[in-house]
Amino acid sequence: MMKQDAILFIDVDDSASIRYSYREPHFVAARAKGLVCLTAGLAGRKHLQRLQDDSDEVFLLDTLNEPAILDLVGELDGRYQIRAIFCQAGHSSALGQVGCIVAQASQRLGLVYSCPQAIAACNNKYLMRRALSQHGVRSVPFALCNDEQQLQQSAERMGYPLIAKPPFGGASAFIKQCFNWAELSRHYAQFRSGHANAAYADFYGCEHSLSDEDGQQRQYIPGHSLLLEGFIQGIEGSVECVIVGGHVHALLINEKLMLTERSGTVLENLLICPPTSFTDAQCEQIRQYAGDCLRAVGLTNALVHFEFRMTEAGPVVIEINPRVGGLYVNAAFRDLAGIDPYDLYLSLLLGEPDLNARLQACAHNIASASQHYSMLALYPEHSGQFKGIEGMQFLDEHPAVLEYFQQEPGNCIDADIEEHYLLKCWAKVDDAADAHAVHDAIRHNLRVIIDSKV
Repeated sequence: MMKQDAILFIDVDDSASIRYSYREPHFVAARAKGLVCLTAGLAGRKHLQRLQDDSDEVFLLDTLNEPAILDLVGELDGRYQIRAIFCQAGHSSALGQVGCIVAQASQRLGLVYSCPQAIAACNNKYLMRRALSQHGVRSVPFALCNDEQQLQQSAERMGYPLIAKPPFGGASAFIKQCFNWAELSRHYAQFRSGHANAAYADFYGCEHSLSDEDGQQRQYIPGHSLLLEGFIQGIEGSVECVIVGGHVHALLINEKLMLTERSGTVLENLLICPPTSFTDAQCEQIRQYAGDCLRAVGLTNALVHFEFRMTEAGPVVIEINPRVGGLYVNAAFRDLAGIDPYDLYLSLLLGEPDLNARLQACAHNIASASQHYSMLALYPEHSGQFKGIEGMQFLDEHPAVLEYFQQEPGNCIDADIEEHYLLKCWAKVDDAADAHAVHDAIRHNLRVIIDSKV
């Protein structure tokens, strides 16, 4: 019997509401390439049907580690030729760092893989800052703290204002700019008491040791460990990058036109692509700097969502995510670069030979683009149960709106500790002022319904 070519996705998202759309669009692209789509998850999952809905077969593992994945691939060998194993590498679950586990298993099997140590450094912002410091790449002061005493001592040494956030995490949970010790100690208390209630609590990973440059062991403890970073002053943006082997293509630059600070999170309300505030020379500098950072952490074979702020001294990294960006980054790839990022990532994992040439063509498409696009999101104004949005027909009739997506109603959300976008839109705009006008019109014409009594 001929073995069928297949890909294997390792899924660790077992939350009440789906937190990211990652497996599904990759499977759509994989089927277009004639591949069988297999999923493995942990036995005892609560939301098994979700995996069964779009997988050709689902396999349940007793443990999530490298030997378990290798054993599964061995069992499948009679029927399938596994061409690639992948996951949402930015999800560091309480079961362990699935990105690192998948990378190690892929490496062992001779498949295309990302450097496991680099994935660890991307997901743990303390390790990321340390790698940049070791390679002399522009960054900010930083400190990993596990209790109030360490926080206070480190903050006094670094000086205010500073940013306090979990070293691991998702959805901008528990991020705050602090101007003094009273604010920082209050934020730490909120983090300690509320971290387990975050929808993205699983992203904190599990407790483990980190060895420092001086050979000292440091503990990372989910819900205790907080990272302090020097505050970065400037316009915020992101770069969507593709790394083939070790060759970095820094492609799309998004500029964040509007950010909102809540008590424990920072929300991205409005972005524009291509950017309107950065000069061509600055865009070139941003691309160069993103490449320097990615080489410093050692990341290979990945799509990367790279966040930065443009300071007077040049761009400074905020975080490096070893995955395709959220909101409508997929639409930006499609409409500006002329490529499907999910198909692109599979091409990378399958080792297709013409990728660098295809990416150079993408860069050319982006450079010659005259149309601007905007991503915008609506967030809850207060906590409660999300009931839905009234006035959605306004989006259907708006000539600028190309695509939109509303979150499933029914979930209870905490508006103050993490990012919950209730609606995201992708729109055609003329410039930054037009992007703001579209955002304001949508906010004015749609009504978010949240029952705060629940």
